[in-house]
Amino acid sequence: IAMGQGLVVSCNAYFAQLGTYDVGAQQLIDTAGLFGIAVARNNTPEAIKRFLPQTSYGQGEILVSPLQLARVAAAMAGHGTLPPMYDEGNNRIAGPVAVLPPNLANEVAGFMRAVVTSGTARRLAASKIPIAGKTGTAEVAVGGSHAWFIGFAPYGDTGARKIAFSILVEHGRYGGTTAAPIAGELVAAARELGLL
Repeated sequence: IAMGQGLVVSCNAYFAQLGTYDVGAQQLIDTAGLFGIAVARNNTPEAIKRFLPQTSYGQGEILVSPLQLARVAAAMAGHGTLPPMYDEGNNRIAGPVAVLPPNLANEVAGFMRAVVTSGTARRLAASKIPIAGKTGTAEVAVGGSHAWFIGFAPYGDTGARKIAFSILVEHGRYGGTTAAPIAGELVAAARELGLL
């Protein structure tokens, strides 16, 4: 299985092997750090090695906020650049910062589009605005798994303004069936409001 197909079908085993045998603890920490994400409580290679397979597909000790994951999606939409972040007083507190080469970010964005057209978020394939995204299911100790869907719209170089989003439904079970449809409603509402 190739990386694109691994993303499209949300294959945890592919990413567990990739992280464990090809990427390794330090590179995973470094890459996640570019996006402001800590992958272990101590965020050291020694701390992550116990959970490396699970951490490689987003489980283990990783704690992320919806805002952090929306910024990851925005970086893919922005050809590898994290957008600036502002506080409630409209003061810039972060970014913009290039985190990936444009060709790599564009390739990942294409994989995210395929998640919608033929993968775990295909419920959104008929959207009038092309959506790119990634589903996620985060296991938790108590209750059902959390459902995630991150993404952006419109997909492609249309010259139009884009939005990035991160949908988290606590105990929603599956990203493709619970969180992705909410993202579809969000994109439709943004279109109706003239934001896209």
